[in-house]
Amino acid sequence: MAAPVKYDLLEAPGRYFDGRTAAARDVVVKFGDASLILMTHEDMPITHWSLAGLRDLGAGAGALSLTPDYESDERLVLDDPDMVAAIRQVCPALGLPRPVSRSRWRRAIVWAAAALGSVYVIVFHLAPALSDRMAALIPPEAEIAMGEEMATQFAMILSKGEPRFCAGGAGGRALATLTARLEGAADAHLPLTVRVLDHPMVNAFALPGGQIILFRGLLRNADSPEALAGVLAHEIGHVAARDPTRLTLRSAGTAGMIGLLLGDFTGATVTVALSEALLRSGYQREAEAAADDYAAKLLAAEGLPTAPLAGFFRKLKGEKGDGAPALSHLSSHPDLDGRAAEMRAADTIGDAPYEPALSDQDWVALRNICR
Repeated sequence: MAAPVKYDLLEAPGRYFDGRTAAARDVVVKFGDASLILMTHEDMPITHWSLAGLRDLGAGAGALSLTPDYESDERLVLDDPDMVAAIRQVCPALGLPRPVSRSRWRRAIVWAAAALGSVYVIVFHLAPALSDRMAALIPPEAEIAMGEEMATQFAMILSKGEPRFCAGGAGGRALATLTARLEGAADAHLPLTVRVLDHPMVNAFALPGGQIILFRGLLRNADSPEALAGVLAHEIGHVAARDPTRLTLRSAGTAGMIGLLLGDFTGATVTVALSEALLRSGYQREAEAAADDYAAKLLAAEGLPTAPLAGFFRKLKGEKGDGAPALSHLSSHPDLDGRAAEMRAADTIGDAPYEPALSDQDWVALRNICR
C-alpha cells in the first residue's frame, strides 16, 4: 500500500506517545512510500509505521488516534484536517476490529478465573459471615413481621393453594399448653408462635421471628406428647440460635441482606423466593447437632425424657430411611441412627416418674386438631 503522489509534500504536526512513558512528544508526520513517517522538528526520523497496519483507536470527530497495530502500545494523535482526510483515504482498514490474540485470551481466562474465585469467596465465606453478623441487627418487630409473611408464603407453596392452619378448640389449647411449658425454660430472643399446618408431611420448620410450623403428619405419626415435645424443643433451639434468620439472609444474597435490614421483606416476590429457598436449603450439620443438644437440655430442664424422641427417630428411619424428607431438611440433619443414639444417651429421666408433656385428653385433642 503506497500513498498517492499528491500527498508527497503533505506534512502535519502530531503528538506521539511511545508507550514506555506517559509523556507526549511533538512530532512532524509525513507520508513515505508505504509508510507513515514520524520525525522530529529537525527532520530526524523517529519511527516508520506501515500504512497497511495502521489502526484508529478512536479520538472523536475530526481527529485520529493511531497505533501501528493493535498489539503496540505506541499512539499518535492527529487533528490536522488535511492529514486526517489523507490517512482516511489511504488507509481504509483503519477501523477494522481488534483481533482476539492468544495473549488476550489468556488474560480473559485469568480474569474469568479470578471472577469465579471472587464468587466462591462471596457465596461460601463472605455471605455466611455477613448473615451471621446481620441476623442480630434486624429489629425484633421487623423479624417478627418477616417471619409472619414468610410463614404464609411457605404454607401456600406447600399447600399449592390456600393454606389451612389448624387452630382453636381443645387441640389449640393443648398446643398452647405444650408451647408454654417449653417456652418457659427456653432462652429464645423472641416470643414463640407455634402453628399446625394441615399437611401430611412428617416435618416441622422454624422460620424467622419465632415462627414454628408443625405439620399434621408429624402429630399423627408421633407416638407420644414427649416425642412431639422433643421435636418442638429442637425447633426452639433453631429459633434461639437465630438459624432461620441467618439462613434467610444467606438465601437472599448480599443485596437482599441490605433490603431485609431496611425492612423490604413484605413483597410477595421476595417472600416467595425466600420461602422456596428455605424449602430447598438446609442447616449445616453443626447447626442441627447444636439444635439437638439444645433440645436435650430444654427437655431435661422441664423434667421430660429424651428417649421418646430417640424412639421417634428410629421409627422414621425404619419407615423411610435416612434419605426421607421427614425431619431431614433435605439431608442436612445428621443421620437418624446417630441422632437417636445421642438422644437416648442424653436422657436424664430413665425409669423415674415424670409429669407428662400433656395429659392423655390433651394429647388426643392435639393429634386431632385438624379434624
